[in-house]
Amino acid sequence: MTPVQLALQFALLAFSLAGLFLLLWRGRTWDRAAAGVVLMALTLSYAVDDASPQGFEFGVVIIDTTAFLALWLIAERAGRWWIVMAAALHLVSTLVYVAPFLTSTSLAWAAMTLIWVLWFLTSLTFFFGVWEIEAARRFAFGGRHGSTVDDGGGPRAASSME
Repeated sequence: MTPVQLALQFALLAFSLAGLFLLLWRGRTWDRAAAGVVLMALTLSYAVDDASPQGFEFGVVIIDTTAFLALWLIAERAGRWWIVMAAALHLVSTLVYVAPFLTSTSLAWAAMTLIWVLWFLTSLTFFFGVWEIEAARRFAFGGRHGSTVDDGGGPRAASSME
């Protein structure tokens, strides 16, 4: 791996860890469970990454598939959009491992680039998750702590955009 690729990988890792830390800090039970699944999958993937010599990384595929299924189950119960998006992106990144079997040419760099792009989008999803958690808390407070919520409820007319 070239120094630029290594630097990019460490930058993506730091970005992901920052988002996961914020989710663990600010999230509720399901948010923390989803962040824990992603953190475990990330750690285990690094641990078994070089286990297979220049071939199909069966261990990483098993870890990613298991993480996708866990995120999917958590997303069904949590009611958070960031977990749904993280599960969807994780599914796509898991299906990327099938790409070399679909063509006669080597797609190693294309697959690696796609995985890095999906990793970046998943990391952005973590930060969206933190925003979603804070927005849900602000909405639950009903306007306390400096926020105002106008949900249009009650017998009065809805607010207008004049």
